[in-house]
Amino acid sequence: MLRQVFGFAVNWGDVCRMIGFVSRERIPLRRYFVAAPHSLLHMSLHGRHAPHRHGFGYAWKEGEHILSRRYGKADLDKTPEGFPDPLDLASTLAIGHVRKASPEYSDHSAENAHPFNCSGIYLAHNGGIRDSEVLKHGPGIDSERLTRWLGFHWNPRTPENLVEVLGRLVEVTRDFSSLNFLVTDGRDLYAFCFYSKSPEYYTLWVQTEKDMVIISSEPLPMGSRWRPMANGELIRVTPDLEVARWAIC
Repeated sequence: MLRQVFGFAVNWGDVCRMIGFVSRERIPLRRYFVAAPHSLLHMSLHGRHAPHRHGFGYAWKEGEHILSRRYGKADLDKTPEGFPDPLDLASTLAIGHVRKASPEYSDHSAENAHPFNCSGIYLAHNGGIRDSEVLKHGPGIDSERLTRWLGFHWNPRTPENLVEVLGRLVEVTRDFSSLNFLVTDGRDLYAFCFYSKSPEYYTLWVQTEKDMVIISSEPLPMGSRWRPMANGELIRVTPDLEVARWAIC
């Protein structure tokens, strides 16, 4: 059931695409960001509501740390059919995001590319939060405010506390298209799917294989185990590929 959204008419241009994965072995980021038949690059150029070329960024696990790189529209314009990054890295955990900005956010610089980082979490968001001022945690676009809000309130960093915090989030925000996000605390990967409109666009998809779990805005045409996430569902994937699910609302 779609939630009623109060306030502005929901006709915003807040459309982004994202992919996250956890793997037992280190795999090249290029595999799902560039090389796969329906990769993040493909979605940026030809996915639903494409193009998504206002920003590109990714975070990956390197040893015990999470590192990230972000690029703005000017960078992407220099490589109109690709990404301005060789992506010659491999990891057991990564999040990638391509941005198509909401009309009210005209700054397409790298500073507004995802994933955002706050207090040790890295978050990529797809959707628009028109009443993001209720999140209160500083300036920036709605997705950056969401990251700061979560970084502040999700403490301790346990899945049980995240469930409680997201329950508060969906009560605090009342004017949004989607609160979808991928977030990592440096150990686990979490995906939250919650939208108020357009399930054909905002539904997140999950594929669980023997050696990895992938979560994507659009299913890649490889493998047959893609499952749509339910509206209001939270998923946690551990380094051992244990998958846990909660219904937030």
